[in-house]
Amino acid sequence: MTTFDLIASGYRMARQMAHNMCADLTSEEFQHQPVPGANSAAWIVGHLALTAKRTAERLGATGMPEVSEEFIARFKATRQTAGAQANLGSKSELFALLDVAMEKLMEAIRRLPPEALVGPAPTPAPAVVTNSGEMVLFGVMHIMMHCGQLSTVRRSLGKPPLL
Repeated sequence: MTTFDLIASGYRMARQMAHNMCADLTSEEFQHQPVPGANSAAWIVGHLALTAKRTAERLGATGMPEVSEEFIARFKATRQTAGAQANLGSKSELFALLDVAMEKLMEAIRRLPPEALVGPAPTPAPAVVTNSGEMVLFGVMHIMMHCGQLSTVRRSLGKPPLL
């Protein structure tokens, strides 16, 4: 297993965790915000799909599904308290986009040359990222952070925790 296979495996496992966290949510539960100001599972999955799509494109992936400017605006990070979230899309639609984007992202990661992990971090980058290799790895951490939020959605609905 190469370094890139290992990183791609992290994305695969993180994607599966997001699927697992939402598998038993009804359409209504998928749209549920656990408390005012928190994100729904629908927003989280849409945001992860958009992030995976953008990352895959930055790494040279082609053939990505097109999304509208409205979709981008709906799911981009704002660093603001979430307002009411309604009509964000169905679970099947949002996961379909996430799955395609993640497959393209994992393919792009496996094709990277070793020197792709060396060099400065792209800008903008999270404050914890110090180089380009860490930026690729950070994506897995980003998905898992949002899986923690999906766990909060689940628990607020009375559903059991998952591992």
